[in-house]
Amino acid sequence: MIFAAVLAAIIACTAPSVHDGDTLRCGSERVRLFGVDAPEVRRGKIPAEPLAYEARDELIGLTRGRVGCRFVDRDRYRRFVGRCWSNASPDINAAQIRSGLATEYRRYSKGAYAAAEAEARRAGRGAWKRP
Repeated sequence: MIFAAVLAAIIACTAPSVHDGDTLRCGSERVRLFGVDAPEVRRGKIPAEPLAYEARDELIGLTRGRVGCRFVDRDRYRRFVGRCWSNASPDINAAQIRSGLATEYRRYSKGAYAAAEAEARRAGRGAWKRP
């Protein structure tokens, strides 16, 4: 019985569709990356935030091939919130933050990705790019 509960806590798919820099669709599930906050893409008349499409493209690159996500929670929109990995990265969440195109969502992650964000800052990547 415990084994079935563990399996239910993981979803997998191949080449998921990517909505923005922190949300993808794996099968019928919308997945929000745990601890990741990326700029919003354009919604109706609301313009995209800076680097939104670059963050989305980075996530597309990180999710090529097979993707798996371990369940952490459900958010207020009923999305599956998870820690994800793929053929391209053993930790998609950290890789997205290391790119500098997303930041750690500390309210939920409680510092789990602080090192990844510090690395992006030191390297001047994405939003941390120096003029």
